[in-house]
Amino acid sequence: MKTGFLILLFTFVLVGCVQTPAPQSISWLTHQQQLENLTDWALTGKLAIITPKERHSLNIYWLQSDNNFHITLTTFLGSTVLDVKKTQFGTEIIDNNGDLFFGEDTEALIEQLSGLVIPIDVLQQWIKGNPRDASYQVSENNQVVSLSGLDRKNSLWSIEYSNYKTTQQINLPHKLQLKRLDLRLKFAISQWEVNIPTAK
Repeated sequence: MKTGFLILLFTFVLVGCVQTPAPQSISWLTHQQQLENLTDWALTGKLAIITPKERHSLNIYWLQSDNNFHITLTTFLGSTVLDVKKTQFGTEIIDNNGDLFFGEDTEALIEQLSGLVIPIDVLQQWIKGNPRDASYQVSENNQVVSLSGLDRKNSLWSIEYSNYKTTQQINLPHKLQLKRLDLRLKFAISQWEVNIPTAK
C-alpha cells in the first residue's frame, strides 16, 4: 500500500497543476459532480487548532486516494507531530516520538495520541467544498460558502469557506474554518493537486 501512495504522489509531480485566482462559474450540479468524481488529490497548507485555552499552528500535507489517505502534521520547524496512514486494513499513526500505533478508528486514535479533535471521516468530502450529508449555502458563483453537518459521532460542525481557486478546471477552497462548540479548525491551503481520470 505504501508503494501505491508513492506512485500516486509521483503522478502528481509529473502531471503538475496550474492554480488560477479567478474561479470559473459553472452550474452547481456540474460543480458538485466534479467534486464527487474527485477521489485522488493532495493538498498542502497550514492548520490552526484553536480552543479557549490553547492554539496549535501546524503544517499539513494530505494525500487522498479513493478511501485511503496519508496525512502528515508537522511543526513550522519541520518536526513531525503525527503521521497518519489509512488503508483498507486500518490506520497506522507515528507520533512525535517515532512510536507506531495501529487501530481501526482513525479519529479516536488521533485524539488518543495527540488530543486533537479532527472530523477526518466527513472532512474527506467537506474539505473539497463538497457538502455531502450536510445543509449548505451556495454563492452566486455556485460554490459552497457555508455548511452545517454532523460527524459520525453526531457532533454538529459548521464550516465557512472562502478564497476559491481553479485547479485543473475544478474550483476548490483555499480557506475554510470549522467550528464545533468552542473548538475551531482553520485551514489555509496553499496548493491543491488533483488527478483527474481520463476517459476510456
